[in-house]
Parts: sequence; C-alpha cells; structure tokens
Amino acid sequence: MASARRRIAAGVLLAGSLGCFSLGAVETGDIGAPAVGYADERGSVQMVSAVVGGKNVFIPSTVVLTEGTGRTLSIFNTADTPHGFRIASLGVEAVLEPGKETTVALPPLEGGRIYEVDCQLHPPHRHATLMIVHAR
Repeated sequence: MASARRRIAAGVLLAGSLGCFSLGAVETGDIGAPAVGYADERGSVQMVSAVVGGKNVFIPSTVVLTEGTGRTLSIFNTADTPHGFRIASLGVEAVLEPGKETTVALPPLEGGRIYEVDCQLHPPHRHATLMIVHAR
C-alpha cells in the first residue's frame, strides 16, 4: 500500500420489525494507533438498575466513556431491594440502596479497554459493559 492507512468496507444490513439500515465504508488509522479519538463533555453518566420481565438489568447495558480521569457513574436503583454494582477489573464495588441514586467514582481509565459490569450481590443478574475509547 502506498499509504499506511487502510480502507475497510463494512456492509451491515439489519432487518427486522423496525426496518433496515446499512453502514458504509469505515476509514481506520495506522495499525497500533487509535483510528479515532473522541471528545466527551460528560463528567458523569447515568445508569438505572431495574427489574424488567422478572430480570434485574442495568440500563443502558453498554456505557461508553473516554479515557482519562474524573469520570463517575450515577446509578439509580428502581427495585425495592438492594442490588450490587461491580467492575471487578477496576476494583469498583458499591451497594445500590432501593429507590436511591448512588454515585460511583471511577479510577483513571485507559482507552481501548472493555470491562464487565455485574451485581456482586446477585450473580445471576444480567451483566453490563463499560467500554473505554481513546480521547482526542
């Protein structure tokens, strides 16, 4: 290739009751370097711990943050019993009291990482994902 940049064509077609859409070509950067950096003006991201269809879930189930420091999650527990919130790889753990909002401070985050979020009090609950992208 004359240039270190590659062009990846991604054709995705999703069909269902809500209709269809497709994603076109995606340009990526040099191998080993972040292809894109993101700016994020949010200091805190809100989540909800809720019971849906008899299952406890985190909403949204995927949270995307940029790398760096000073990031918090604000989690509201809509259930009538305590639930847990844990990101074991980051050493983050909290008990979410019923009907209350709990703020969780995150340690410095490194871009290009994906973490599992779970409930340490009730392991069968649905898990969530914390994705850390590179900042600009």
